Amino acid sequence: MLRFFPHRWPILALACAFWITHLAPASSAQPGSGSVQIPVSVDSGFFTQPFQVTLPAQPQLHYTTNGTSPLGANAIPYTSPIPIHSTTVLRVAFQGTSSPPLHHESRTYLFLSDVLRQTGAGFPTTWGTNDGKAVPADYAMDPEIVDHPAYRDRLIPALESLPSISLVVDPHDLLDPEHGIYANPRETGSDWERPATVEFLEPTQRPSSPAADNSPLRIDCGVRIQGGWNRRPEESPKHAFRILFRKKYGAGKWKAPLFQETGAREFDELILRAGCNNTWLHWSGEERHRGDYLRDQWMRDSLAAMDHPSARGRFVHLYLNGLYWGVYNLAERPSAPFVAAHFGGSPDDYDARNGSNVIEGDDVVWRELMALAETAATHSELYPEIARRLDLRAFADFFLLNLYGANGDWDGSSNWYAARRRSPPGPYRFFVWDGERTLEGLNDNVVGYDADDSPPRLFQRLRKNPLFQKVFRDRARLHLTGKGALTPARAAARFQQRAAELDLAIIAESARWGDYRRDAHPYKTGPYTLYTRDDQWRPEVDRLLNTYFPGRTEVLIEQLKSAGLWANP
Repeated sequence: MLRFFPHRWPILALACAFWITHLAPASSAQPGSGSVQIPVSVDSGFFTQPFQVTLPAQPQLHYTTNGTSPLGANAIPYTSPIPIHSTTVLRVAFQGTSSPPLHHESRTYLFLSDVLRQTGAGFPTTWGTNDGKAVPADYAMDPEIVDHPAYRDRLIPALESLPSISLVVDPHDLLDPEHGIYANPRETGSDWERPATVEFLEPTQRPSSPAADNSPLRIDCGVRIQGGWNRRPEESPKHAFRILFRKKYGAGKWKAPLFQETGAREFDELILRAGCNNTWLHWSGEERHRGDYLRDQWMRDSLAAMDHPSARGRFVHLYLNGLYWGVYNLAERPSAPFVAAHFGGSPDDYDARNGSNVIEGDDVVWRELMALAETAATHSELYPEIARRLDLRAFADFFLLNLYGANGDWDGSSNWYAARRRSPPGPYRFFVWDGERTLEGLNDNVVGYDADDSPPRLFQRLRKNPLFQKVFRDRARLHLTGKGALTPARAAARFQQRAAELDLAIIAESARWGDYRRDAHPYKTGPYTLYTRDDQWRPEVDRLLNTYFPGRTEVLIEQLKSAGLWANP
C-alpha cells in the first residue's frame, strides 16, 4: 500500500482520474461536478453466488456495508477485497481533506433469496405516532406468502418482473426518531430533504450479462417524503418519495431513458408513488378490498391517449438500503420543469400549482380566471378573456376523463396540477394527479360535484355558458364514441396493459404489505385479512375489465344527457 503524505494528495487525485479515464470500466453514473470517481470492481445488480469487490489500493479509502456514510467514524478502512455473500449496500469514499471532496460511490448487491427472508433486524420497531401511540413498523416478507404453494415458486420471478429502484440513504437520515424523514413523515420542506443515491436496475443486470449496456443508471440526489394524507403513519406505513436532482448533490439533472414512452430524458425531479386510496393499506376495509394500484396510472395514461401531455409512469420494485419496500409507481411530477419540456421555455417562465399550493410563479392569473368564470354564464362577452387564461378544449378533455372515472377525491386543495406560461402569456392546462379514487362504482355520478377554487368549480361555472357547452359536447362525442379514448374497448385495453405489468409483481407486494392491517396495525374498519393476488387483486381487475369498462361509457353518456351536456349527431 502507498504511504500517505498530505502534500501528495493532488498527485493521488490525478492518479485516480487517470484510472477512471483510461482503465476503469465505463459507467452510466453521473458523478458530482469536479469529483473523482472511485473504481469499484463489481457494479450493482442481482446475484446468486458470493463474490469479492476490489477497490484501488489507496490510503484514506473507507467503506461501509450497511448504508451508513463512508465518511463516518464507523467506516472501515479498505485493506483487502470485500467479500459479498448476501444483500449488501456498499458505500465507498476517501476520508481525506481535499476540496472539493472526492466523489463517494454506492453500489447495491441484491440476493433475491435473502430478500424473501428479510427481517429488518436492528431497525426501529415503530414509525412515528398516532395520538401519542407508536405506529408499528414492519420489514419482513410474510411467510404465509413466501411459503404458500401458489406463490413460493413465483416470488423471485415476481421480483424480477419489473425494474428495481435502489434508494440508498444513511439509516440515520431515514429512520432516526428525531432526524429521519421516514420516522417523521409529516414534516415537509427543504429542512426535511436528505442526501441519497438512486439506482435504476433492470432485472437483466446480472454479472453474467454482457458488459455493454449493462451499467445501471445511477445518480446522487436529494430525497423527501411525498404526498398528503398518506404521510400520516397511521394512514399508511408505506410512504411515497420525491427525488430531487440538484447540483449540490451531483449532476443537477438525471439524464436517463427511464420511461418506455417518448418524451423527456432529463429530469429535475421524480416521484415514487406508494399508493394510498384503493390499496391494501388504506384505513377502509372497502377500499382495501378494491386495492389494485392501477387507477392513477390508468388516468394519466388516458389523458395522454386523449392527445395531451401527461405525466408518464411505470411500475418498479423499491429497495431502501437493500430492504425490499414493495411495488411503487415511478412517475414524472407535472410541475414547471415538466410543462416547460412540453411547451418550451424554462421552468422560470411558468406559473404552476398543485391544488391550492402555488409551487412555481404566482397565482395572479389563476385568481383572474376564477373570477371570470363566476360571470361566464351571464356575460358571454367575457368568454374570450377566459379563453386567454384557460385552454378550453384541453380543460374539457381533462374534466371529461374525471367524469368518466367518477373521481371522488379532487377538491380545491390537492390531487391535480395546473400550469400556464407567463412569457409569452399562455392559458392554464390541467394535469391528472393522484387519481386513485376513480373507477369504483359503475353508476357513480360526479357531474354535479363542486368545490371552491378547483377544476370542478371552473366546470360548474363554465357549463352554463353556451360557447363552452359546445366545446364540451364536441369533445365528449370525440372521446366517447367511435374509436375515442374513452370507448369501452380502448379504455379497457389501456387498463389490461397495466394490469399485465403487475400481475406477477403484485405477489411481492402481497408478501411485503398484504398482512400489515391484519398482523401489525389493524386500523379503523375491518375486515382485517391477508391480501393476495388471487383472492383480492385479480377479482378487482376482473370486475373492472368485465363490468366497469364495458358499461361505463354508456352510463356517462346518459349522465351527460341528463345534465344537458350531450348533443346527438
